[in-house]
Amino acid sequence: MAPGMQGISADTLGLRLKANRGNLILAALGFLPLLWVFLVESWNRPAYQFFPMALFAAALLASRAVKAIGAPPAGSPSSTRFLVVVAGVVCLFANLLWSPWLGFIAFLLGVTAILWGLGGKPLFLALVPAILMLVAILPPPLGWDQSLTLWLRSVAVHVSCGLLDWLRITFVRDGNTIQLPGKTLFIEEACSGINSFVLCNAFCLFWILWQRRSYGWLVPAMLATSCFVVLGNIIRITGCSLAFSRWHLDLLDGWPHEAFGLVLLLGYCVLVMSTEQFLVFLTQPVPEEPESAPPPRPAPAAQPAAIAPPAGPILGSRFAGLLLAILGLGVFAFHMVHSKGRTIWPGLSSSLELKLSVPDDLAGWRRVNSGSGDQAMIQYVGLHSSIWHFQRAGRQASLAVDYPLNGFHDVQICYTANGWLVSAEDKMLNPAGQDDLHAMRLTMNKPPFRHAYVFQSVVDEHGRWLSNEEALVHRLETPPAGYRIQLITEAFGPIPDAAQADAQALFLEARQTLVPQIIEQLRKPAAK
Repeated sequence: MAPGMQGISADTLGLRLKANRGNLILAALGFLPLLWVFLVESWNRPAYQFFPMALFAAALLASRAVKAIGAPPAGSPSSTRFLVVVAGVVCLFANLLWSPWLGFIAFLLGVTAILWGLGGKPLFLALVPAILMLVAILPPPLGWDQSLTLWLRSVAVHVSCGLLDWLRITFVRDGNTIQLPGKTLFIEEACSGINSFVLCNAFCLFWILWQRRSYGWLVPAMLATSCFVVLGNIIRITGCSLAFSRWHLDLLDGWPHEAFGLVLLLGYCVLVMSTEQFLVFLTQPVPEEPESAPPPRPAPAAQPAAIAPPAGPILGSRFAGLLLAILGLGVFAFHMVHSKGRTIWPGLSSSLELKLSVPDDLAGWRRVNSGSGDQAMIQYVGLHSSIWHFQRAGRQASLAVDYPLNGFHDVQICYTANGWLVSAEDKMLNPAGQDDLHAMRLTMNKPPFRHAYVFQSVVDEHGRWLSNEEALVHRLETPPAGYRIQLITEAFGPIPDAAQADAQALFLEARQTLVPQIIEQLRKPAAK
């Protein structure tokens, strides 16, 4: 770079930013509501709580790129206008659907338009690594990360059980549960590695970009990172089971379990950096014999300082920012008035733990544990569960409330991942008038002998029933928090129709007891 060019670049970009300061502030206000909701929802999802580190990494990459680039020419007005229009259209649909996921994409398109207006193609290409780091915090669409979670858990359990057999450890596998003598290990979503999987691949992305490697290196490096995480979680499950079975050392709960996971995470980072160096070794050219050095060339004469080009409207129009602000803030205000701010403006308090209770007797069934239920934590689908156990005439049933869910979540996914086969899924109707009871009934079996019925309903904080059909129609919208009431009754053999009817009666009466408690307790924090 010629002397003075770096200063010219900084002066040029500074002048363009200063000339468009008001326009950019208005544009940022237009993107802000959906962007804020997206970040809050990311924080409420354990697998994406690393996003502050990703934002810091993007800032590091952007800062280095701006310092290294010369004085970039301003982007062509026609290309900038096109990018602004695309960002505006996507932002419009995101606001109408109130989809933070789509809103974040609109924000990335807006950033692209700004970069193109500031410095054209050279500045955009220089800042592509920073944009890729922002893309790393965007969850895949259509719940693909949930499918990945279930697959990771299945692989971890299957391979770990094979290793435990080879090590001659006594255990029983029941779906995704490994039962050891004196200990039951349920492989939850977090234990299956989804948190480590997303975080380590984001670190791999950053490290390859920070080392200025080719974008083509991302594919083998991230594939290797994914394999490291899968193998590491298999080692964790097998090692913890082995330690408990052989030496009665409990690494399955508490701080030892967390410490074991932290050691593995540090190991993944070391392996990522080692993989990058291995790719360097594979791709570096073979050194040749050194030749005699050519005579040094005289230093070029100092170039006169370039004059920064005039600063124009980088968004293609001085009113583009105002239009984006009116669009974003206007639609946000409409949604706030329409929904009273309860469903579109999530907070960091979604982990509110409800205090639910059921009576000793329900529909002829007798409760056998405490009225407040057994409390459990689940890592991915929701945050909390309350569970009650009932008995009647030698039969057993378990009632649970799982919350908060990301809208409607079909419990069939969880049972299928745990080894159950669903033979029928029926919508429950009132036998008298065929009215919709807003509930689903699953008929399941687990070879060779086990049979079960599962009943489920999902309600939001306003008492509105949620359905799978509605979730499919509004797939891009932000669903309200869901609260699922489910009941399972199982037996070693086919369940008689009379027993199924008794379990259904227990479910409906329990639902009638629990839903008012859920709504009342959710309204109290909102009232405060």
